[in-house]
Amino acid sequence: MKAATLLILLLLFPPLLAAQERELLLATVKKSGLPMDSLSLLAVEHGGKRDRALLKVNSHSALIPASVTKLITAAAVLREIPLGTRFETRLLSNAPRQGATLKGDLVLKGGGDPSFVSENLWLLVNRLANSGIREIEGDIIVDDSYFDAIMIDPSRDTKRSEMAYDAPISALSFNWNAMALTIVPGASVGAPAQVIMEPASDYVQVHNTARTVAGNSISRLVASRHPTPDQRGDILTVKGDIGINASPFESYRNVSQPALWAGSNLKLYLGYRGIDVRGVVRHGVAPGNSRLLARIEGRPVEQLVVDMNKVSSNFIAEMLTKTLAAQRQPPGSMGAGMSILNGYMANLGLDSSEYLLTNPSGLTRQNRLSANALVRVLDDMGSDFRLENEFLASLPISGIDGTLRNRMGQTGTKGWVRAKTGYIDGVVSLAGYVGRGNGERVSFAFIYNGPAPAYQVRALFDELSGLMVTH
Repeated sequence: MKAATLLILLLLFPPLLAAQERELLLATVKKSGLPMDSLSLLAVEHGGKRDRALLKVNSHSALIPASVTKLITAAAVLREIPLGTRFETRLLSNAPRQGATLKGDLVLKGGGDPSFVSENLWLLVNRLANSGIREIEGDIIVDDSYFDAIMIDPSRDTKRSEMAYDAPISALSFNWNAMALTIVPGASVGAPAQVIMEPASDYVQVHNTARTVAGNSISRLVASRHPTPDQRGDILTVKGDIGINASPFESYRNVSQPALWAGSNLKLYLGYRGIDVRGVVRHGVAPGNSRLLARIEGRPVEQLVVDMNKVSSNFIAEMLTKTLAAQRQPPGSMGAGMSILNGYMANLGLDSSEYLLTNPSGLTRQNRLSANALVRVLDDMGSDFRLENEFLASLPISGIDGTLRNRMGQTGTKGWVRAKTGYIDGVVSLAGYVGRGNGERVSFAFIYNGPAPAYQVRALFDELSGLMVTH
């Protein structure tokens, strides 16, 4: 149906077309073969004189939502923390200076910035170097006291992983608390494989027994990360075979001690700038009479929300939630942050049976959300001029970027859906906005809990989204 014809029909017979669209969407759900009681679906069109529900299936039933939980995290953060806010990481000391020597300890104090990465650390070190300091006579003290000491909150999925998505949380975090690992073949068959760490600080001990073999296989290559016995670093063990013609094996492993990881890399970067550190890296708290030597600001909070939602970063979600709590009363805890998220939901006037939030990333089976609760959040953000654009900009775009880069990219749908995805075993979800050719917008939330293959459920959700775009 051509756009002009559709517009005329919408103007002349809107109730008829709306009814036909509702029937089509519901029929599509039934045709999928998924049990209705495994779904919570709601799609509401906004525009004209009133809102219209296009699809409702168990819309008030609360199911496990997975990563669409981050929509609530994003909304609460944007409501609580002023746009433009940046979190600081600072270098402090109460030690006297004698010429180019700091006659005592240097403190690296974290301010809860999830965007504190290698580039920021390099700038921070340069600012210290520009002051003329060339020697630290004492230790590097890492101060992560802005958050509590619980780095893996019990609300997170109980199955632990050494991969980056399960990184611990600390007020002093660096490079998303993950080490970048690259393994390449040696120069000849039989030679040791080469293990490259970035950054290459002494926090990580590499135990490498991997060998180079003929061919291009990496199927027998194994890399694993374990804490050192003294809990002051990590051991990376690499074993197995890599083909001499194999492409580099690249992976990210989380670290067990984020603050010590950050401090060890500070020591490394100080060395790059010719600043010698005589002491060790250790935990501590900045003395009350410390003075500021250098500081670096992270990305603005609205950009952190984009970073969180586009790639579904569990790390950023938990960091921001603890920061919500710390801004009210340090040290920030997950429990206090989750109280803020649940309070935001209560302020929307939702019945308590439609939401239960224990973890802000969705990496849990304890959370519960209904499709209606999610749509209320979407409508709250979508109706506030001050925050609407920042919230919308954080969502993956169909066929273009983020977790929707490879979904709904067909002609007519590409670029018309902005939504947050969600997945854990037995859970598939999608929630966000659909743009329509008549200038109106649909807020929608789709959640499935059950044993069906994820690809089957995603196909249904993508089809429903596409139909709302084109009908």
